[in-house]
Amino acid sequence: MAPLRHHEYPTTESEYEAELTETENEHAAELKKVEDKVQGQISRYLLFGAVSVVINITLFYLFYHTMGIEYQLANFIDWLISVQVSFWLDRQFVFKHKSDKPMKEMGTFYMTRVITFLIETLLLWLGISVIGANKTITKVIGHIIALVLNFFVSKKLVFKNQPAPAD
Repeated sequence: MAPLRHHEYPTTESEYEAELTETENEHAAELKKVEDKVQGQISRYLLFGAVSVVINITLFYLFYHTMGIEYQLANFIDWLISVQVSFWLDRQFVFKHKSDKPMKEMGTFYMTRVITFLIETLLLWLGISVIGANKTITKVIGHIIALVLNFFVSKKLVFKNQPAPAD
C-alpha cells in the first residue's frame, strides 16, 4: 500500500470513512492470515506431536517395564530418539521450514529440548521418587508440559526465519 500524499488526504467525511474502512479491511485481512497460519501450525503440532508422544511413551514403557532399564535411563534413551523424530516432523510438516542449514537447526533444536528434558526429568524424580506416583502417568504429565513448552521454543528460536507457508 502506497503512503498517502498530502494531496491524497481525504477532504470530506465520506472520503475519510471510505479510506478508514479500506485500511481497516486490509489490516483485518492481514491479521486473519497470521491467525490462520498460527492455527495451522498449532493443529499440525498437535497432530505430529501426538506421533512423538506415542513414540516417547511407548519407548519409555518398553525400556522401563519390558526391558527393566532404570526409569531415568529409559527416559533419556526414549528422549534421544523422540527428539530426533520430532525435529524432522516439526521441520517438514509443522513449521514447513525451508533452509540450507538443517544440522545447525538440529543443534539448536536439541539445545532447546535439553531444557524441557531437564524439566521433565525433575518432574519424573518428584513424581516417582519423592511422591511415589504411578511412573507411566507421571511420565505422561511431564511429557505434556514439555510439549507445550517445546512448541513455543521451536517457533521462537529454532524455526523462526522461515518463508511464510501457504496454509
